[in-house]
Order: sequence, then C-alpha cells, then structure tokens
Amino acid sequence: HEGVGTLAWIVGGAVRDALLGLPVPEIDVAVSGDAESLARELEREGFGRAVFISRDRPGPRVFRVAGKDPLDIAEIEGGTIEADLQRRDFTVNALAAALDSGELLDPFGGRKDLARGRLRCVHPRNLLEDPLRVLRAARLMATRNLTPDRATLAASRRAAPRFRRVAPERVAAELWKLLGAASAQPAMSWARRAGILPAALRLKLSKGKAARAVRSLSVLEHRAIRALEPQQRRRLRLARLAAGLSLSPRKTRRWLRDLRAPRRDVDEVSRLRLLADSARRVKDRRDAWQWILEAGDLAPEALRLLALGSPRLKPLASRLRRMTRLPRARVPVTGDDVVRWVGIAPGPQVGALLAQLRLAAAMGTVRNRREARNWLTGQVPNAPHRL
Repeated sequence: HEGVGTLAWIVGGAVRDALLGLPVPEIDVAVSGDAESLARELEREGFGRAVFISRDRPGPRVFRVAGKDPLDIAEIEGGTIEADLQRRDFTVNALAAALDSGELLDPFGGRKDLARGRLRCVHPRNLLEDPLRVLRAARLMATRNLTPDRATLAASRRAAPRFRRVAPERVAAELWKLLGAASAQPAMSWARRAGILPAALRLKLSKGKAARAVRSLSVLEHRAIRALEPQQRRRLRLARLAAGLSLSPRKTRRWLRDLRAPRRDVDEVSRLRLLADSARRVKDRRDAWQWILEAGDLAPEALRLLALGSPRLKPLASRLRRMTRLPRARVPVTGDDVVRWVGIAPGPQVGALLAQLRLAAAMGTVRNRREARNWLTGQVPNAPHRL
C-alpha cells in the first residue's frame, strides 16, 4: 500500500503500552488512505477476517482484521497524522510510531505524562465529542495507574451530561476492563466525582447512594483479591456493588442484562448474590453441606462476599470454608440407577432424589453404591426391597 501512497502509523494504546513495557494484545493502525481496502487486502493474505466496527462510533471508519493477532485499521482524521492526534482523548494516547521509519510522534508530551503517571486530556472539547472518554479515563486510572489531573476532571464533569447518549455496548467494554483490574475502587470513586457513575452503571442513584456503593468496593482492594484472575475480580465487584445497592438476586440479574454483561457474568454474579444471602441462614451441619453442594465452584467467591459483607459473619464463612476442604464421598449414581432401583418414572423426582443422595454422601451417611441403593429405597414408599 505504501507503493500507492498510503502511509501508516501504529497509534494510541499500543504505543503507550510499549513505552510502559507492557504486553500489547491489540494494535491500532492509522492510515492516510482507504482503511477498508487495506483491511480487505490483509484478509486476502490470510491475516484474519475484515470487519467494519465503527458503525456506532463517532469519528473515522475503522476496520478490524480479526485474526490470531487482532488489528484495527482506522482512517486518519483531519488530513494529517498530526491533526488526527490532536483529536484524540489523552496525551498518553496521542502517540504515533511511523511504520516506515519508526519515528515517534509525540506532539502533546505524552511520554512525559507517562513518566509522571499523569493522565491529561489533549483538549476538553475532545471529551465532549465522545463522552465515553470520561469512563476511559477511569479505566486507565485502574489499569495503567495513571492519575487524571484537575483539568481532565473538570473537562469530564462538563462532558458527563452527554454520557447517557453513549451506546451501552461501548460503556460495557470499558467498565469490564475497569472492574477486572487489580485495583478498581479509586477509579470508581473518580468516576463518581466526574459525574458519570450512575449512567455508567445504568442506574438512577442519588449522590449519597452512589458514594455508598463505591465505598462498598473498598473491602475488595486487599492483596488476596488482587491475586485473583480478572474475571473473578469483576464478578466479586459486581456482586459487591449489587449488595451495596440493595439489589435482590432477581434485580441483580435484570441490572446485569441492562449493563450488557456476558451471559456467564449474569448467571454467576446472580448466583453469588443468592449464595451469599442463603449462607446467612445456615444453622447446622446439614444446612452447611446443603449450601456447599449448591455453591459448587463458586463457594470460595461466595464465602469471600459473606465474610466481607459483615464482620459478625466471618466465623460462619471460616467454618464453611474449612468444610469445603474436607474429603467427602462421591458415590457414582445416575438417574437411570434411581429409576431402576426405586421403580419410579423419569422426572423431577429423580433429580430431587439425586440431590438428596449427594447430601447424604457428603455427610457420610452413604459411602458406596450398595448403601446408596438401600438409602434410596428407604426414601420412596413401595420401592423394591433393599439389598
């Protein structure tokens, strides 16, 4: 393409992260010519499928070459790369490296801001043009440890009334990265101060309720949480926010759907809320094992929420945590076994009996298939004789 006059630069976050010494998972390229023709050519060369992705975004056309190494190709704005960089959000993203020479363009002091850990907007009007950039500032605060300066906060507050116009899918993409970061509470607090938190969470919140919700996240800032995978951190923070906002498990599910959360997050965060609530009702050993079996793989996260929710529940959480580590019998019994042994038709009763059998095995009442058959026949009237 250079042969027909197209110039290209690696721009934005890829350059920023390379300067920070961080991995660069995706590369953004700005071109002086037709982005689509370049994307289609790369598709023909086997680099991945070319997809138009900027339909709902302000600014130039952007095409993604979706292959093993994703590549976004955008047409420059304003006729020159310098004019294009002038329209970007923050100085640390207004960086470009020429593909032909490797020359670094840094017209607004982005490298110096990176060295100082400072996030500074290129121009306040750029945030007004795309208010999603306010949430991006919070996300960069969480993921890149960059602190927005006073001018950026002031510009963000002016752009905040326009934030509700941003497409929910774009908001979700930034919010998930923020909530999956090692530390999120300071960035969420900044978003509240900037005036976008209720709109970002798609909730009508008073200033007091928004502040309380953010404060509820402070308990998820310690080392044990930071050591978790990003998806686990995000689930815990969403569940903690739902609890801080007094959302029931059902309302939590509806809220997460409004947020355009992935289906797995909707299911698991709702379950975490339900499990944290139901754990409070555990009274005896049977209740405890019943809860552990229902919780399954989510037990550790649910117990974290339980312990963090109230100091008086920490002993209960500790007891349940110890029980999850105890060895327990796993008796291999299928639904077909139940039907054959107790003489009932397939249906909900079979599933209920299997659940009760798992509980009996966990408690040590049933240790093998013979004992399982005898236990089952004792639960159903007129079942065949025991062995």
